[in-house]
Amino acid sequence: MCDRLPIAGDGESLRLTAKIVTNYYDRYAVTADGVSPMSLPGTPGGQYTADGLEHNVRGVPSSRATDHQSQLDKRRDKLLRYDYGPIWAEVEGDGEAAVLTWGSTAAPVREAAALARAQGLAVKVLVLRLLLPAQPARLARLLEGVRRVLVVEQSHSQQFYSYLKAHYTLPAAVRVLARPGPLSIRPAAVLAQLLQWR
Repeated sequence: MCDRLPIAGDGESLRLTAKIVTNYYDRYAVTADGVSPMSLPGTPGGQYTADGLEHNVRGVPSSRATDHQSQLDKRRDKLLRYDYGPIWAEVEGDGEAAVLTWGSTAAPVREAAALARAQGLAVKVLVLRLLLPAQPARLARLLEGVRRVLVVEQSHSQQFYSYLKAHYTLPAAVRVLARPGPLSIRPAAVLAQLLQWR
């Protein structure tokens, strides 16, 4: 059994094992909230094996299917049960046209949307900050009233768009602006797509 103490860090409480009170330390214990206790370095009895393999609850590398399944379920449930609140996506503007993007393309998309609005085109910008787990109900609410979506991504083969199609329901009218690096997508390219679609 482990005692957990709240330790301040960036305004949030981190749970760490303060002391070990039994003979065994279950570093990867399956807990109700999906967060396993972690010992502080040097804690007596708090040693565990950290490697890239799957492991049992004590941290011993394991190839057992039951250990693999329970750890996968624990990690999945931790992500699914967490309430990400409004920070999972950034939203700007409103309109029947929306630009959906993520990561480094967010800044040129925002600039292009501002230029489009200055020319009288109502544009909503949706920047996903959380890709997994997918949030289909939340995105559906944000896309209410949207008839056209421009997906902007810095990629060669439209991976972001493929991901969106796999997890979300998008409006019937979708265009994709996808370009590989090393040259980043510029606001003018996004604006041109929006104006052509108008």
